Amino acid sequence: MVILHLSFFELERVLFRKKWIILEFNFINSFQLKPSSVPDLNQDSYSWQKEINILIARYLTIGTIIAMVLNPVFGLVDYFAQHDKWVEFMAIRLLVTCFLGVCLLCRPLLKFNPQLTGLILFMTIVTQDSYFYSLSTPANIHQISLAYITDFVGASMVLMWSAPFAIVFMCYFILVNFFFFTLHSSLPVEQFLSEGGLLVLAGALFSMAMVVFRYHAVKGMLISKLDLIKSNEWMALQNEIIEQKSMELQKSNSRLKEFAYIVSHDLKSPLRGIRNIASWIKEDCISTLNQEGVNHLKLMDKQILKMENLIKAILEYSQTGAAKSKIEWINLDELIKDVIEMVEIDNRTNFKINAHVPQIKGTRIVISQVLQNLLTNSIKHNDKTLREVEIEIRSSSGYFQFMIADNGPGIEAKDHSKIFDLFQTLRDETSFENTGIGLPVAKKMVEEEGGNMWLESTPGKGSRFYFSLPSNS
Repeated sequence: MVILHLSFFELERVLFRKKWIILEFNFINSFQLKPSSVPDLNQDSYSWQKEINILIARYLTIGTIIAMVLNPVFGLVDYFAQHDKWVEFMAIRLLVTCFLGVCLLCRPLLKFNPQLTGLILFMTIVTQDSYFYSLSTPANIHQISLAYITDFVGASMVLMWSAPFAIVFMCYFILVNFFFFTLHSSLPVEQFLSEGGLLVLAGALFSMAMVVFRYHAVKGMLISKLDLIKSNEWMALQNEIIEQKSMELQKSNSRLKEFAYIVSHDLKSPLRGIRNIASWIKEDCISTLNQEGVNHLKLMDKQILKMENLIKAILEYSQTGAAKSKIEWINLDELIKDVIEMVEIDNRTNFKINAHVPQIKGTRIVISQVLQNLLTNSIKHNDKTLREVEIEIRSSSGYFQFMIADNGPGIEAKDHSKIFDLFQTLRDETSFENTGIGLPVAKKMVEEEGGNMWLESTPGKGSRFYFSLPSNS
């Protein structure tokens, strides 16, 4: 008969447990964790403990209300099982129910440490039922055992404890039952255990295992949700930073385009003035100028025209970008000759040109500006009486490789990367008109075309600057 009762009891418990798990999952899933509950990404422990305490308190409140309703109802079991002690048992049940109500109204304790509150409440109920159980007889021990086990069934559904609380409870459970058994029970120990004591003990152990398991399962779910919220907040912050940087970059690009346009426009005006003055000198003083003076005026006019074309190309490059600049066939001999005429100022430089590639297809302004920058540096920083500059162009492995070598003082190995940093100069600024932007800008222009720039140099033996451009550009 006992086995039959237990079988129905277990079947009902499993079905009810299944429904409760579904409800519990939905409840936790709907438990909204607000980002404000995670004020600091470093307060991981505080965050999940705070949230799980709120959840434990909610479960404990529901369980306590159910216990307050069912505890007096179970007085009916006392009425049929131990009719002669029913009044005493009912008085104790009502007293315990009132205590549960008082604890439920004590919100600070419930909010501060809901696990401790739950331990106190469950110990109170177990103390009540262990006293009843110690007064059982062979005739009614089965019914009282089943009533006792319902305590643990309910506990496994509403309580969530960490392992230390479960261990403390099991120690108290064993001690209080042993105390009341030795004080009141007339049954032998073997009969007491075999008739229901071991079953109650097994129920207590199983329920505590479930309580600890549920605690860690819910803890894991809450930590995952908190981590997800933190990740979302971090991603939102990064997106905000990226958006802000993007807006700043757009404003910066807009200002640079306006600057390039204004500078180009302002430079054209004095150039036109110089051209007009040269034209007036040529017209008014043609009879008094010798052939050398006439040649100088022609050279000036030619240089002004090149400067105007250069300003126009720079303006176009700043407005459209390297990728959208005009791609054209470039005669390298003519380009190199034009660049040399612009950079050579005192006729003390011997240029050696080895252009193995007569013409290439690319962006004229990029190649012109890079060559002009490198040749200007080779001349300006050369400390020799007779400067030697070699220009070599060859095709290799899908790239056009340019090399500019000089017989200057050279550059130490530790400075090979420094010279490509913006505003970095190696010489005394009073000796050379350095700004530290020429090489970085030239390298950036080459890289935007899909190429690369590098340096080979030994102090006292000159320098070799290389840059490459894709041949399919």
